[in-house]
Amino acid sequence: MKRTMLLSVLAVALLLSAAAYATADVSAPIVGTLNGSGKLEASGPVSVKAKVNPKLTLTITTPDASQTVDFGAVDPGTATGGKSVGLSVNSNKDFTVASAVTGQSAEIGLATAGLGTSGTAGQNRTFTDNYSINVPWATAPGDYLATVTYTVTQN
Repeated sequence: MKRTMLLSVLAVALLLSAAAYATADVSAPIVGTLNGSGKLEASGPVSVKAKVNPKLTLTITTPDASQTVDFGAVDPGTATGGKSVGLSVNSNKDFTVASAVTGQSAEIGLATAGLGTSGTAGQNRTFTDNYSINVPWATAPGDYLATVTYTVTQN
């Protein structure tokens, strides 16, 4: 019985403390005073608060479907270029952009302009990375895949 009573008292205390946070604030009455033109006026400040969170978005635009850069069938010893990947960054803090290449990049002779750059806070900052391949004669016939990963980090 004592235990149930104690739990009931704790529950009521928690509800009352939660209600205290949910109540509005009312100022004391502000007494009007005469202004310079002889009119009665009363004024009082209200503070407006907001905590802005850090936010960062990255949009990658590729020339081919499914987030790919597809050079199709190519012959060894022939340089092929002209494919670009676009990046759009929205950040409310300064940021850096980096890229890392993994996979079979050597087998297809992949070259990118690479992005080791920084940007300032603001909406829709754009960057372009240019891709080319030059397949070495030593690469055996077959399908090859390399991956370029872009990373944007807020400073």
